[in-house]
Amino acid sequence: MEASAGKSVTQIMQKAHQEAEEIKRGAEAKAEAIKASHLENAKKSADMEQNKLIYNAKAENKMRIIKEKDAVIQRAFFDAKKSLDSFRDHTTYKEDFKKMLQEAVRELEGENVSLHIDTQDEPLCRQVLDDLGRNSEIVGDLTSAGGLAVSTKDGKVVVSNTIESRLSNAKELLKREVYSALFGD
Repeated sequence: MEASAGKSVTQIMQKAHQEAEEIKRGAEAKAEAIKASHLENAKKSADMEQNKLIYNAKAENKMRIIKEKDAVIQRAFFDAKKSLDSFRDHTTYKEDFKKMLQEAVRELEGENVSLHIDTQDEPLCRQVLDDLGRNSEIVGDLTSAGGLAVSTKDGKVVVSNTIESRLSNAKELLKREVYSALFGD
C-alpha cells in the first residue's frame, strides 16, 4: 500500500508539474501578447505625437513665412510712401493737384464745397481755382504730402484725394501684384 501510495503521489506530482508547465507556457504566451499589444499602442502613440509635432512645426513655419512676407510688403509700401513725401517738389505737381481737385469736386458735383488742403498748397490752390474759374472755400486743416480733400459745407460727405489716400487705396488693389512680383507666388 505504501508503494501504491508512493506511485500515486509521484503520478500526482508529475501531473501537477505538467499542468504547471502548461499554465506557465499559457501565461508566457499571454504576457507576450500583452507586451506586443502595449508596444504597438506605444508605437501608434509615438507616431501620432511625431505627426502632431511635425504638423505644428510646419504650421508655425508657414505662419513665420507669411509674417515675413507681409513685413516685406509693408516695407515696400512704407518706402513708396516715403518716396511720395517729395511729391510736391515735382515739376508736374501743379497739373497733378489740378487733376486731383477736379476729380474730387466731380464726386460732389452740384454741391457747394469746401477744399481742405495742407497750408503749403494754399497759393497753388488759389491759382488752380482761378484757372478753373471756381470759387470755393479753402480750409488749411490737412497735413499731407500733396492733394486735398473736398467736403460738402455741412461736412457730412468728404472725398479725400490726397497722396496718402491714393496710396492707401492702391495698396489694397496692388498688394497681390506686389506679392507676386516680390515672391513669384
